[in-house]
Amino acid sequence: MRMSALFGRTLRETPADIDHPSLRLMLRAGLARLTSGGITLLPLGVRVLRRLETIVCEELTRIGAQEIYHPLFRPFTASDRASESLAPALSALECTDRSGRSLTFTPSDPTIIASVAANEIASYRQLPALLHHLHPTYRSECRASWLREGLAWTVYTLNSGTNERNETSARVHSAFERIFRRCDIRLTLVEAGSDAGNGGAARAYVAISGHGDTDLLICESCGYAAVLDAARTTFNSALGASIGGDEPAQPEEIATPNCATIADLARFCGVPESATAKAVFFDSPERGLIFAVIRGDREINTKKLCTVAGVSTLMPARPEQISAIGAVAGYASPVGLQNRASGRALIVADLSVTAGSPLIAGANRHGYHLRNVVYGRDWRADLIADIALARAGDPCPECSALLRQATGLVTGYAERYSVAATGATFLDREGITRPIAMASFSLSLERLILTIIEQRCDQAGIIWTPETAPFDVHLIRLGKQDATRQAADALYNELIAAGITVLYDDRDDTAGVKFNDADLIGLPLRLVLGDRFLTDGLVEIKQRATGVITRTPRREIIAEVQKVRALPDP
Repeated sequence: MRMSALFGRTLRETPADIDHPSLRLMLRAGLARLTSGGITLLPLGVRVLRRLETIVCEELTRIGAQEIYHPLFRPFTASDRASESLAPALSALECTDRSGRSLTFTPSDPTIIASVAANEIASYRQLPALLHHLHPTYRSECRASWLREGLAWTVYTLNSGTNERNETSARVHSAFERIFRRCDIRLTLVEAGSDAGNGGAARAYVAISGHGDTDLLICESCGYAAVLDAARTTFNSALGASIGGDEPAQPEEIATPNCATIADLARFCGVPESATAKAVFFDSPERGLIFAVIRGDREINTKKLCTVAGVSTLMPARPEQISAIGAVAGYASPVGLQNRASGRALIVADLSVTAGSPLIAGANRHGYHLRNVVYGRDWRADLIADIALARAGDPCPECSALLRQATGLVTGYAERYSVAATGATFLDREGITRPIAMASFSLSLERLILTIIEQRCDQAGIIWTPETAPFDVHLIRLGKQDATRQAADALYNELIAAGITVLYDDRDDTAGVKFNDADLIGLPLRLVLGDRFLTDGLVEIKQRATGVITRTPRREIIAEVQKVRALPDP
């Protein structure tokens, strides 16, 4: 490709409001532009994308995965509301066509895969099966609007049971690891939560970065890492005295005027917020009113609560729902509710309120609270679970060292969900009908590009690996003599004939501009042919990764380029 004809140009500067280093380099190197819809890849960027597609497809084919395609739109049904939790990161969109039909945009839909599997698989002999497809995706939860839309590769595994699912999951994980090695990037596998609808655990491949869009908690001691809203918490008994010893006093009602918040209550009573119990009410489509109880200094993690309660979403409870169970907003607790409630709520207690010292809790009477409330003696929950939002400084759930907060860029997911595919069954060896077990994995290509650029760059620009570079060689012509132009053109054609992809800078710019652009774009090899070539017959070769420069006779240039391309990346 001649740079004089290349669509897109390099930039000396990027807009001042762009602070993400990888995005700045993408824009400056002419790989992409920011438009109203997000990132628009220019021809150079698309060539990188195609290189990554080739790598991913090769590694998935290597493990026996087969490529499929399914429609992006399908009719929207009432059951879609209840199943939205199956793949929340895929962010299905709803729309209406010109005929008034409700449609859902589901670029990667497990129900379609299950439907196809139900028709195609009859026997255990056909399992396991691995399917993959490339598709557009939209992630509404992304902080940066330019990161929400992109291309993703999703892999589905269809299995006869848990053991087989674990084996195929390990194969996909190995394929992803090889993809990352070929891209020469470092990713961390972190906990990413579990699914409320099916209980499947999710892990995320994350590039640790100060410019990431996802908050993480990391343990430097044992290596535990998790997305912030998926991080596990453990109750630290050191934060409160043990219940052991003398039996705590019975609950005592105390007047607490104008203390409808935890902060006001703790200040009025002269105690830390950790000595109080917080009541939070939610409404849910599947289970109605949910009454969550947590220690006063902690916050509810709604994703954890959804999973524990088995609901798809949570909404703030209405005042009439709260009063129907006998509770008083701002002064509520589960104490005594069973005796006065006309309605029913699912009571979920965090681990922090079920052990430790007695707490101050609501008296379900406006302007009053109760001292000395003890779980098990004064109230009980329907469910006890970790529903707290973890934070920096919490003890690690694995080794008890303190967690630190970091940020990262989520590049892919492992086992996004693990369920028995609805309606998809097979006959096992004994002729018994059993459900097909599924697992899902995904990989974002744009995020992969951003990670490569961030981890492989210097002050001058990008440093592509031979496998990910948009072209193999950056050929620069210096000088304006016709003989120099003809020699550079001939070398360009010869490189292409040898199967080497070339970005040929045939512009009439200065050497400084051309060299700066070559370093900015970052192809593995830079060849320079100038007027001096006419006298000495030598072509300059520079390796972008090492900066090593050699001068090679023209007749040996093809062999030398092929030899340098074959060297391992430093």
